[in-house]
Amino acid sequence: MAFNGRLKFVVLGAFSLLHFMLNACTFNGLGVVLPYMVDELGWAWATAGFGFTLLGMACGLSGLVPALLIRRIGVARTMLIGGAVLVTGFACLALTQSALVYFVGTIFLGIGYSICGTVPGVNVISHSFKRSSTPMGIYFTAGGFGAVAGPLIAYATQELTHEWRYYWVGAALSAILLSVFAALVTADRPGKNDEESRKQQIAKLEGWPAKAAMRTVQYYIVVGAYTVFLLINTTVHGFAVKHLSDTGLTMGGAASVMSAIALIGAIGSTVAGLAGEKIGGRELTMLSLSATVLGVLALVAGGNWFAVPVAVVGLGVGFGFSYVGTAMLLLDLFGKRSNLELYSTMSLISTAAAIGPAIGGLVRDELGSFALVFIACAVLGFVFLMALLWLNKPALPQEENEAEPVLAA
Repeated sequence: MAFNGRLKFVVLGAFSLLHFMLNACTFNGLGVVLPYMVDELGWAWATAGFGFTLLGMACGLSGLVPALLIRRIGVARTMLIGGAVLVTGFACLALTQSALVYFVGTIFLGIGYSICGTVPGVNVISHSFKRSSTPMGIYFTAGGFGAVAGPLIAYATQELTHEWRYYWVGAALSAILLSVFAALVTADRPGKNDEESRKQQIAKLEGWPAKAAMRTVQYYIVVGAYTVFLLINTTVHGFAVKHLSDTGLTMGGAASVMSAIALIGAIGSTVAGLAGEKIGGRELTMLSLSATVLGVLALVAGGNWFAVPVAVVGLGVGFGFSYVGTAMLLLDLFGKRSNLELYSTMSLISTAAAIGPAIGGLVRDELGSFALVFIACAVLGFVFLMALLWLNKPALPQEENEAEPVLAA
C-alpha cells in the first residue's frame, strides 16, 4: 500500500514511533528488566535466557506472517492484530509468576514484533516515497534510539517505583496507542482518485516476481549479508560486556561501550539514509560490512583503550548502516513489486543468526575466551564483503518479464 501527499509523512511518523517502542520494550528493555525478575522470582539464569531465545526465535520464524496478513487484510488491520499480540505478550510479562507465563509472553512479543516491525515498515515506506533511502534512514534511526532509550526507561522505572511489573504495563499501553495510531493513518479512505490508484498499481508491478528473485544467487547473497549482520549484532550484544570486563574494563565501562555503539548506530541510520540518495545499496552495504568487520576485530583486543574507540565506531556505523543498506540493496536489485515477500522471507531465513550466541557460549566454555568467536564473526563478514564486491544486477528472464503480473501482486 502506498500513501501520498502529507499523509505519507504522518505514516512515516507512525511507523517510526512504533519501531522506537518495539526496540525499546522488547529485546533491549527485557535485558535490563530480567535481573529484577530473576531476583524476585528466584529463577536460574538458564530460565531467563531461554525466554530471550524464544523471543528471538518467535520473531524470526514468524517473518512471513506480516506479508500474508498485509496481502489478505491490508496494513491497518495487520497493525491492529500486531498490537493485540504485543499487548498479550506484555500483559503476560507483567503478570508473570511462573516461567511458563514468561515463555508464553516472550513468544507473543516475538510474533508481535514481526507483525508490526520492519517487514510492514519497510514495505509501506518504500512504496510511499519515490526516493525512499532517507525515509528509511529516519525509520531505522527511530528504532536505534529505541535501543538506546529502552534500557534507560527500564532502569528509571525500577528506580522510581521499585516494581518491574510497571515497566511491562507501560509497554502494553504504548503498544495499544501506537498500533491503533498506525492503523488509523493507514486505513483505507473513500473517494480515492482513480488515476492515483492506477499509478500506484503500476508502481507496485515494477520489478521482479518473488519466485524469480528467489531463484537468483544475488538474492541469497543479500540474505546472507543481512544474516551475518544479525549474527554479529546478537553475538556482540550477548558477549561483548563480559569480554570487555574480562580484559580490563569495569562492568560500568563495558556497559557504556555498548550504549555508545547503540547511539552511534542510531545516528548512523540517518546518515545511511542520506547517503543512500547519493550512492547505491550495494556500496552502502559494503561500507556497513567493512565497518562491522573492523569493529568486531578491534573488539578481539578487549579493554585496550586504543582498540575500544575503533570497536565503538566500527560496530556503531556498521550496525547503523546495515538495515538501510540491505533494504536498499534488495530494492535496487529486484524492485518494489515483490519487496514485501522478499523482505519477509529474508527475515525468516535470518533466524539462523540466533545460532551465533549458542555456539559462542560453547566456545567460551571450552577455550575460556570470546576472542575466537569474534574472529569467526569477522571472517564471515569478510566472505560476504567479497561476495558483494563481485555482485552484479541480475537480468530478469524474458519469460518472467512477460508473465501475467497480477499473479505476483
